[in-house]
Amino acid sequence: MFRTLLQAFVSPVAGPVGFILALAMCGLLVSTVYNAETREADLRGQIAQLTAQAQRNAIALHARLAACEATPVTLDQRRADNARLTPEQRAQRLAANSPQGFDVCARMESADRAVLETLK
Repeated sequence: MFRTLLQAFVSPVAGPVGFILALAMCGLLVSTVYNAETREADLRGQIAQLTAQAQRNAIALHARLAACEATPVTLDQRRADNARLTPEQRAQRLAANSPQGFDVCARMESADRAVLETLK
């Protein structure tokens, strides 16, 4: 059996056949690498778009929440107080004061949490 295998490798046909197989495998490897790099570039672009969109949504939601919490009389004081509070404490303050449009603010806050949870 060893002799048959040795004769197959030293045969005059084995060299060209091996070379053709090596070229074919090299071509397959190059095409696989090219496809992988193209796919990676597409995915990186999609990630960049989704990240930018998530940041825009977060900024818009936080701006709306700040607008719901703002009152003309003590706006600066509220901002200073709200900067030290957690989102849960801010929501409790809104629930206690019950400003106009509270339902909209509560929905935006819960939507903001849901978006942030999906990004983690």
